[in-house]
Amino acid sequence: YTALSGHAPFEARHRPELFRRIRGGRYPEPPQLSPRARALIAHMLDPDPAARPSLAGVLGHPFLTQVRGWGTRR
Repeated sequence: YTALSGHAPFEARHRPELFRRIRGGRYPEPPQLSPRARALIAHMLDPDPAARPSLAGVLGHPFLTQVRGWGTRR
């Protein structure tokens, strides 16, 4: 998220609000990002840790594999 948008996904003035946003998965979706980028971010920032992708899942996501050869071994 930070690499693509330039800021952290969860920001708040007060710690309790920050934690509510993290637990609720509430963060701004940068409109300049592609639908594939937003889908990967949503998957990675899922409030349920068990629902988040593994490293292999991240590397195999269409956002990263849309460039020919990315994520594949030669």
